[in-house]
Amino acid sequence: MNAMYTSTAELIGIVVNCNLLNVRKEADSDSGIICTVSALSELMVNLTESTDEFYKVYTVTGVEGFCLKKYVAIKQ
Repeated sequence: MNAMYTSTAELIGIVVNCNLLNVRKEADSDSGIICTVSALSELMVNLTESTDEFYKVYTVTGVEGFCLKKYVAIKQ
């Protein structure tokens, strides 16, 4: 089963305060960049696997990685 849909601790986030947001392999600013997502793009946020600084995210194209929390606003 796809892990993206198994947890109840998942929310939708919107990319804010930047034009392009880096999606990284690990929850570390020095980690490799997998892809970038544009401002106002939606991301699936997994709170269970997030850290103090980074959200664990899934892009609409299915890329799994980590983004800095300060650039992702959770939809209410």
